[in-house]
Amino acid sequence: MIQILIVDDNPTKQEKIKNTILDSHNVKETDIALADCIKEARRLLYRNNYDLMILDLVLPIEKTGECEANNGVNFLSEIQISPSINPPIHIVGLSGYKDQVLEFNADFKMKLWNLIEYEANTTAWQDQLNSIIFHLVKTRQRFLGASLSDKIDLLLAELEEHNLPNTFLGANWASVSENIIGVLEKSLEVPHKFSNGAKAKNINMETIKISNEYDFQNLVHLVLRPWIPSVEPENVAVVFDGNTKNADFSIKGNSVIIEAKYIDSTGKKNDTLKTLEGLKHFYKMNSNVRLLMFVILVESNVSIDKYKIESEYSQLVNEPLISVKVIENKISK
Repeated sequence: MIQILIVDDNPTKQEKIKNTILDSHNVKETDIALADCIKEARRLLYRNNYDLMILDLVLPIEKTGECEANNGVNFLSEIQISPSINPPIHIVGLSGYKDQVLEFNADFKMKLWNLIEYEANTTAWQDQLNSIIFHLVKTRQRFLGASLSDKIDLLLAELEEHNLPNTFLGANWASVSENIIGVLEKSLEVPHKFSNGAKAKNINMETIKISNEYDFQNLVHLVLRPWIPSVEPENVAVVFDGNTKNADFSIKGNSVIIEAKYIDSTGKKNDTLKTLEGLKHFYKMNSNVRLLMFVILVESNVSIDKYKIESEYSQLVNEPLISVKVIENKISK
């Protein structure tokens, strides 16, 4: 259910607002918080997340302070810029001063908020407030009833909107595979701003090389570790008919297996391709494996049809999902 904060220094008005909400919506009294000054409202917003804040514009800064006409509007500006305050999803200004409603109505509309004129002897303000709360309740119910994928899309959009980092790899094995590949591919792209030099800000790219399979596996481990702390190298993935197979990398009790291969010659290409089918069969012996990834790093001098290999050896319908990705080595020897 939605969480509501009422900020008003008039106890009678505060009670009317609260009862209007309780009488018309499936909102519990414990879902409503009350503040009678800016300082108390700020404290509550530091600690909690509210779906709706109903704000009087004429408020004291502290309980014993003077009520001033611009305190509420100034508080709105503070909410927008303070990193310590959790901004409510929606804000409704509720003012008993008609001139204030006329003065600040455009500012509220520009932010997709609402400013309502409060008249104690009418029900017009109650109708407007109920309409807004009804919409918020329905929106929250739609979110709670949405599929996991839809919820994730909403959350990721929220992260992007606020320019927050996103380390989410996916809600299904195909997305996890795609995003892990994306991380590894980016690790092989040399940023143009890096150059040789003696300055601390410069990085000598000559010291970053991949010249064999162990170098590539070390890079995979180094890059994935911050994203997936449970990644383990050389873990026993399968014991079958007395034979054991150590995976290059396993994640979450072998739910995900990553085999990192390196091709720098035609002979190595042929050897690697011969092993793919056998490894696919071998890993299917472990029922824990949900996603099997073959990440193949290829030197630019080796002729290889990456799209044919990826399509022939990948299996993205039935579990375990098998994802094969061929990546060109962009970090020279």
